[in-house]
Formats: sequence, C-alpha cells, structure tokens
Amino acid sequence: MKMDPLYMLELEFDIAALYRFLHTQGLSGREDDTELGYGLHAWLGAAFGDLAPKPWRLLMDDHRPPRILGYAPHDAGTLHQRISEFAEPSVLQVCPKPQLMIVDRAMPAWQKGRRLGFQLLVCPVGRKSRDGTEKDLFLVHADSQRDDAGLCREAVYCDWARQRFNDYSVTIDSMRLAGFRLVKQTRQTQSSNGKRVFRPIIRPQALLEGNLTIQDPDEFTRLLRHGVGRHRAFGYGMILLRPPS
Repeated sequence: MKMDPLYMLELEFDIAALYRFLHTQGLSGREDDTELGYGLHAWLGAAFGDLAPKPWRLLMDDHRPPRILGYAPHDAGTLHQRISEFAEPSVLQVCPKPQLMIVDRAMPAWQKGRRLGFQLLVCPVGRKSRDGTEKDLFLVHADSQRDDAGLCREAVYCDWARQRFNDYSVTIDSMRLAGFRLVKQTRQTQSSNGKRVFRPIIRPQALLEGNLTIQDPDEFTRLLRHGVGRHRAFGYGMILLRPPS
C-alpha cells in the first residue's frame, strides 16, 4: 500500500502576539519562557485543528524569528487555507502572513542502508508500576534497583531511545546525551464542576544526538511521522536529520 507523502513544515510566528493569545486563554506565565509546550499546542489546535503538525519542535535563537518545525502528511498550502479561512483574529495575529510565514518541503525517498545524523528532543518519562504516575525514566530505574550507585542517566535515556528506533527497523550507530534540564510545564484537567484546572508539573527534557542507519525505508518514514516518546503534541519527539558525523 502506497504511503501518504510526508512534509516538513516550518512556521514562523510573532511571539508577542502568541503571548497575547495565551493571555486570553488564561495560559500566560504558566510555563518556562523557553518551554511554551502547552501554549503552542493550544495555538496550533486553534489555528489548524487536526491539520496541526505532529510531532513538532520549537526553535528559538537570537538570529531569526522563533519558529516551529514539524512533520505532516499535507503541505503548507493546506495550512495557509485553514488559518486564513477559519482562525479567530487573535489566532491569526500570531501568524499574520501565512503565505510567507509557513513553508514546506517534501521529505525524500530514503534508501536501505542510508546513514544519517540526527538530533532529538524528548521527554523521557515512564509510568510507576504501583500507581501509574508518570515519572522521569531515570528515577523509575533508580526505584527498581536496590543499589543505584552505578546507574547512569545518559545510559538510561539512550537505551530507551535505542529501543524506540529499533521498533521501526532503525539501527543506532552512536548516541549521546547532549543536553538535559528539568522544565516547568502545564497540563490541563477538569474539576468536578467541569471547569478547566491547570496543573503545574516538572518534567525531564533530554537532547539526544547521534548517527543511525536505515534498515527499512518505509518504517523509517513511519518513525518520522510518529515521533519518539510521549508528549509529541507538546514539542517533543521530532527527529531532525543532518549529515552523519
């Protein structure tokens, strides 16, 4: 069966307008300034509905406007039409010129045996066996071992990610933990009276880098489309590709 095409989408946005939108939604100030996972998730949903790219990643630096990279089975023109025709004014102000601020490129057809470099931002969490609470994978492993003196955060995260790649017939040739921090995030629940309740949480954020080899091109495309780990709708799990090192 022929697979749907896969596009990488790039969306520039006006961060001041984003904060104004988040203020109207009661979301401003609830996360780290560099995190914005829940806020951008809310804006993407308001702007594009089920067409919003997933997985995606926020990129912010001093040399160009903030932007989102993401994967989707449709091109930029589809997003242009959706936001131009249906978005509320406060939503459209975040991306006021979609024809200029949203661009795409079709992902190439990969070959078996192709070697690539990658970078991956993930939220490495698992469920505690007793009550199902979500917890840092490193701490989950520490809880399960009587003697955790030799436990290594990098090894725990890399082993976990390697298995996710293996599930899609991708061999990891090398991988390292290039960055780690704890971030303040927000998640929404409903109270007994049906009102929105925002719950602050602290979660791990890990940046992994390495090289991979494609064993099955179709499975590799499925992996790009699906992403790695949990919370892919909140800015995690997108595999960015580059020449191998």
